[in-house]
Amino acid sequence: MTNEQQPVKVVIDSAAQVSSPSVGLLVTGVVGGILSLLGLILNAIGTSVIPFMKDNLDERYMELYEGAAGIVSSFIGIVVAVFIIYAALKMKELSQYGLCMAASILAMIPCISPCCIIGLPIGIWCLVVLTKPEVKAAFH
Repeated sequence: MTNEQQPVKVVIDSAAQVSSPSVGLLVTGVVGGILSLLGLILNAIGTSVIPFMKDNLDERYMELYEGAAGIVSSFIGIVVAVFIIYAALKMKELSQYGLCMAASILAMIPCISPCCIIGLPIGIWCLVVLTKPEVKAAFH
């Protein structure tokens, strides 16, 4: 194999390695966006899912996700979801390495993404793949 063919093989191998984690990150962003949009709509019409869980939650915790605070929290969740979706698409293209790392970390943070259910394992998977030297070298 000549030196000219070797970088092409590394890029193709790296693209294959980031393909599945980037789809997982995309799913995390979409699920987070849908949940945040649902929260925004429910808070805008003056209701939420909190009344169904009142027996199990502290009063101070419930206030965080109702009314204006709930609207702001949902809006932030939508912005974060859009960022994660954008980064997942860039990860698939092997561009903007730092952005992809940031989105992978952001996906794991509780209360920002669907963290423990899908964000945490997907974020860890993305970080493991992104920190591989051959994958990092393939980014442009």
